[in-house]
Amino acid sequence: MKKLFLLTFAIFSIISCSTDDSDNADTTNPTTEELNSIRLRNDSNFGNVLTDADGFTLYFFAPDATGDSNCVGGCVDAWPIFFSEDLTLDSGLDPADFDSITRGDGQNQTTYKGWPLYLFASDTEANQINGDGAGGVWFVAKPDYSLMLVRNQLVGRDADGVVTNLTSQYEPGEEQTFYFTDDRGNTLYSFINDTNGVNNFTAEDFSNDGVWPIFGPQIGALPSVMDESEFAVIDVFGRTQITYRGWPLYYFGGDENRGENFGVGFPQAGIWPILNNEIEEAPQDPGDIIEQTFQVTNNGGISYVFESFAEENPNLELQRGKTYEFVINAPGHPFLIKDVQGTGTSNTYNDGVSNNGASEGVISFTVPTDAPDTLFYNCEFHGLMTGTISIID
Repeated sequence: MKKLFLLTFAIFSIISCSTDDSDNADTTNPTTEELNSIRLRNDSNFGNVLTDADGFTLYFFAPDATGDSNCVGGCVDAWPIFFSEDLTLDSGLDPADFDSITRGDGQNQTTYKGWPLYLFASDTEANQINGDGAGGVWFVAKPDYSLMLVRNQLVGRDADGVVTNLTSQYEPGEEQTFYFTDDRGNTLYSFINDTNGVNNFTAEDFSNDGVWPIFGPQIGALPSVMDESEFAVIDVFGRTQITYRGWPLYYFGGDENRGENFGVGFPQAGIWPILNNEIEEAPQDPGDIIEQTFQVTNNGGISYVFESFAEENPNLELQRGKTYEFVINAPGHPFLIKDVQGTGTSNTYNDGVSNNGASEGVISFTVPTDAPDTLFYNCEFHGLMTGTISIID
């Protein structure tokens, strides 16, 4: 009887504990969260990237410059198109940046900032990024690109409105050319009269900025084929402009739609080239290149001594448009460039000259194009310390 009582008590205790656990269970835990159709993932190599709901990476295709999909036929087997009819987005993504297109084959495709989105068949697991850089035309889809690389036909339009297909050499012809755009596919240009880090086009009041607007956002993420160290920022009358290999970057006011590159033909072909990885470094401003440096000392109050000349007080020959340096080490004998020979500080020639009259230091002379044919150098105090400077074209 006592054993029966203990057994009954034990069973009751088990039931009671089970009931209490059930009553105190957390019934507020949600079911498995439904994942958004486009997610934002931070990758250790690429930073923020776009993925589908299952975590598979999305990509851009360089030939999709105009916003139409150019991955067709067998290309789609390797790069399946991405489409979500009921688009939901992770926090940090702007719905206004997304849209969809109807491809030439009748299928729908989701776009981001105008770029059709693709998956990569060789990404066999979530979070893989095996397709970036493939063929030089496939790039992981990122929300923070500041520039993009496209491959497209150049179609120039000259000052008379004549439209001509151009090659990468700006000759009439058919060719798919690589060039830089902004993050939404708008073409970027350089100007052949600019020099390294110097905008020689934009007016101080920006009155001509509507024709060739400067490209000024801060540089963010870049496609993997671009080198961040080759970009820089310059100041243009209080506004910032991005440069690439020294070339200031511009838009063309005549390009109204993404993918257009009419500026390569205006006002004639080759004046406003596109930019890509093949463009050479912008030339230095002639005023920044030192044509020749003269080391100058003195022989008492009798003469100036030029290191590279056998004779004292030599006659010099300088070229218009070139820059020359005179490194003066002649204490008590100020070296003056003058347009009339003689002592004193009158008749000094100061156009293009900095630090004129130094006895110790560097005098720089960028010879103006309108400089007279003959100038002189002279000591301020000693008439014997003088020579002729011939100015040539």
